[in-house]
Amino acid sequence: MQNYYLLLLVALLDKIYIMAGLRPIDLVLSLDQESYWRNSTKELTKCDVDGSCRLLWPTQQVEGEVLRCMDQGLAERCRSNDGVRFEVEDLDTNTKHHLVLKRWVTNSFVFTTNWKRDFVDRRKLVQGDVVGLLWDGHSKFYFSLRRQVGK
Repeated sequence: MQNYYLLLLVALLDKIYIMAGLRPIDLVLSLDQESYWRNSTKELTKCDVDGSCRLLWPTQQVEGEVLRCMDQGLAERCRSNDGVRFEVEDLDTNTKHHLVLKRWVTNSFVFTTNWKRDFVDRRKLVQGDVVGLLWDGHSKFYFSLRRQVGK
């Protein structure tokens, strides 16, 4: 519930941040970074980093933290087999990429299209690493490598 109110706050204040030349995510992360990431992280499995070319994301997180904050039409497109292409900004490297969020055949959600190339290979991700994906409440996600195996 805390994240819901935080997202509402961000939605109200992000226009002010944009006018000031700042990104809305700067506000979110400045408020309480660790508790916010806690509900938006995943420990990578073998299937996330092998040749499957997709990141499986827990349905409860997608439904609770992302889709309920989206326009209904956009959320329905994400629930389809086609999905929706979103910009994903890597906060650690200040680079921008694109992933498709869609419902998988198992009724889970996956990020596909360039996941392996743009994240697994480029960031050298391995099983056991913990990554975070934050929805900005409007049109894009923010990615961060929260913990690396062996570091």
